[in-house]
Amino acid sequence: MKNLVLIIPILLTIPAYATTMCAKNDSVAVVLDPSISSSNPNDYLFDNNTGIWGAQFPYGKISGISACLNTGSGKTRGYTKPMLMDIDNINVVGGEKKGQYCWCKMTHPASSQWVFVYNDGSKERCISRCPYICGVNPPIYEDVRVGLFGSISN
Repeated sequence: MKNLVLIIPILLTIPAYATTMCAKNDSVAVVLDPSISSSNPNDYLFDNNTGIWGAQFPYGKISGISACLNTGSGKTRGYTKPMLMDIDNINVVGGEKKGQYCWCKMTHPASSQWVFVYNDGSKERCISRCPYICGVNPPIYEDVRVGLFGSISN
């Protein structure tokens, strides 16, 4: 009976520790759930000149940058790459207009890895559509959301 009296308080405190979250001061916690699509997939934005894109979700807005590269052959939608370089070994920073493969990177509310989204078939088509594709794909395709949300790092 004494052992039971000691075990019960220990068991009752375990769930309390499981719900504790440590966060730095002035930080924001955002739940980015890839299983939740947008209630309005037409609520997106894009700018072909800068390569910037954005999409609205029930839990808030995400936004980022896009790049048209020569790198991406054989990749499937949602494939992630942390340090993306084009075939000329230059780090990708966003806004590149070099090839037919469209890549997206989320920059708000957190920074993701680069996510392969689409092979547009030609450099010209990619340049004219990649920011649009990056804005419209996350609300619709779960594999893009998994790539963006699942690759967030500090």
